Amino acid sequence: MVYWFGEPIRPHLERMRRFRGRGALWGAGFVLAVLLLVAGIGVSRRSGEQLQEATRALTHTREVLESLADISARMSEVESSARSFAISGKQSHLNPFYTAAKSVPPQVDELKHLLRSDPGSLESLTQIEPVITQHLKVMKDMVELGNRNLFRGFGQRGLTDEGSKLMEQIRGALSSMEKEQRARLAQQQAKLAAKTDHVALISFAGSALAGVLVLACAMATFGAVHRRRKADEKLDRLLGSMPDGLFIVNAEGKIVSSNAQAEKLFGYSDRELQGESMALLVPERFRQTQRQYYAGYFSQRSGRMPTTTLELCGLHKDGREFPIEMSTKPLALDNGSVVTSAIRDITGRKQVEKQISKLNKELELRAVELETANKELEAFSYSVSHDLRSPLQNIDSFSQILIEDYANRLDSDGRDYVQRLRASCQHMEEIIDALLALSNMMRSELQIEAFDLSALANTVAADLKLKNPDRLVDWVIAEGLSVEGDPQLLRVVLENLFGNAWKFTANRPRARIEFGALPQSNGARTYFVRDDGAGFDMARAASLFTPFKRLHDQSEFRGTGIGLATVQRVIQRHRGKIWAEGVVDRGATFCFTLTDDGGAPNGRNHDSTPPK
Repeated sequence: MVYWFGEPIRPHLERMRRFRGRGALWGAGFVLAVLLLVAGIGVSRRSGEQLQEATRALTHTREVLESLADISARMSEVESSARSFAISGKQSHLNPFYTAAKSVPPQVDELKHLLRSDPGSLESLTQIEPVITQHLKVMKDMVELGNRNLFRGFGQRGLTDEGSKLMEQIRGALSSMEKEQRARLAQQQAKLAAKTDHVALISFAGSALAGVLVLACAMATFGAVHRRRKADEKLDRLLGSMPDGLFIVNAEGKIVSSNAQAEKLFGYSDRELQGESMALLVPERFRQTQRQYYAGYFSQRSGRMPTTTLELCGLHKDGREFPIEMSTKPLALDNGSVVTSAIRDITGRKQVEKQISKLNKELELRAVELETANKELEAFSYSVSHDLRSPLQNIDSFSQILIEDYANRLDSDGRDYVQRLRASCQHMEEIIDALLALSNMMRSELQIEAFDLSALANTVAADLKLKNPDRLVDWVIAEGLSVEGDPQLLRVVLENLFGNAWKFTANRPRARIEFGALPQSNGARTYFVRDDGAGFDMARAASLFTPFKRLHDQSEFRGTGIGLATVQRVIQRHRGKIWAEGVVDRGATFCFTLTDDGGAPNGRNHDSTPPK
């Protein structure tokens, strides 16, 4: 007994042998095609069920990975918020802490529920759960010390070290579970892809075989019995399943048959199109070209006829024009050759192409505008350097001559006025120098390299000490801070931040300036410069990094108002962020981060204790 996917077919073959004549033979072929099609549907159904099962397993693994990522993110937020509150005392850090800490236990329970069918991963989660609970307790103790302003004085190193160790255990365990789940996900994806290919192959092979047999039967019937009617019925079944408008065209360029999608595209029924020229489906200006195209297609008698694809304009029955793409392929028959033309409405694709073209033009325009702006910036720099500096130097020189040569002719008020005039000129020259430095910094190319940021900080601090060796300033600079960045530009950052701290602590009999970094849960670091000087009102903090927006009077603290704006530009060019916190007469803290071009944290993790 012969079987095809579990169904006996030998009785059908025996009955087929009893047929006589050409029509009977092709009729048996049609029966075989139907049997193959039915069997293929059964196999496709079983393969589809297996495909659904593999998809559910893949979805479950993705849910486990998402849950692991949520727990890791929440634990990181707990640690970051707790440390930020303990260091700064800002109440705004408490809400993220309590929200994150409250959400962790339910997330762990949800993950345990997801892993109920995975004993190995469930055991790993059960082992790390007490560590998570202990970490939450340590972070809560840190917040309570911060609430009582005791964090810097009592147990800060112990809590920091314990929290870091616990977090490392948690991160290691979650990372191990994540690697295991990702390996499982890769296997499931490969399995799903294999099943998908298998189903597609079965569907394609079955459809192709059944289609070939159906088409062969249709062509034979077209030449033997009930030639026109039978051919039309079989062609209609074949064409009706196509997603595009499909036309069968003979050597005269006349339409033999079309499918239902053709009527949707052009508005003509199959009966209306039969016997008509394909030129009917294009505007008048394209019809002669269309006729010549089909005539040339059939005129090639040597070898195989080519397969072509072209874009042109279609004409709907109601007169509406729309863009189409037409693919034409040969189809050989016993009584001659025909071609199949598949036509697709590409209005949506053309709209997308038009939008892309528009965006490209806008991009080119923006590039031109940017180039113009750069040239204007260069012209401005030249103007500032030459056209403004020269008059200022003249005013300053003549003012000095007045002081040196005509002092005996000026009274005390006159000499005071001249001194103020010179001071203003010198201040203006400082502003010009700062503007030129900012302009040059923005146009210079970044030179990224790894270097010792702590050593650079010590060098900048030593330069400030040399300028005023009599000042009593306690410098606390953390060691071992290595980064990847532009050393020259980051020196500008430290010079401005240290210079501000030096300037705004000038009224203190003994000042304190600190530089260090705090590790974040993702391995990045937040750098800070802290002083106990004049500080500032947080209500005006939004103006800190705006050029010429000064928070202190010029008579109290001299400055150009450009320094912090320059610092912000450098940090932004390193893809980082900068912010500040301060209290009037109690000092200020400037914090900044550095990231590489890919957005990943810059610099190696550093177990740094906040300065006391």
